[in-house]
Amino acid sequence: MASIIQLVDGVVANRFEIDNKGLKFGRTSVNQVVIDDLAVSSEHAQINILKDEQDVLKFILQDLGSTNGSYINEQKIDQQQLLRHKDIVRIGWNNFTFINEDEVDHEKTREVKKSWIPGVYYSKE
Repeated sequence: MASIIQLVDGVVANRFEIDNKGLKFGRTSVNQVVIDDLAVSSEHAQINILKDEQDVLKFILQDLGSTNGSYINEQKIDQQQLLRHKDIVRIGWNNFTFINEDEVDHEKTREVKKSWIPGVYYSKE
């Protein structure tokens, strides 16, 4: 599945698993990720999960009309935007890294090509 990790001074401070209901960020206790930061709205943003035509899960960051906005890789999102593995999500002054285990598996997959030598295969970095 997927998760979001919060780094503080380069160290993982928190890890939040994203279940099938998604994940909600904000300043109040109704959120799964409670952020004590005045730059964060009471209900700031949420991650929604959708399935595409091939039943692949897609994770969407949606801003909930927050005062200061939500950012992916330092780009302010309008209303919602697709998250990709290793995207940096900023809520207020807090950074979170999006981790998608399914995309990690694809990153590790290499394309193998057949050599002109029988029985020999190779891959390029």
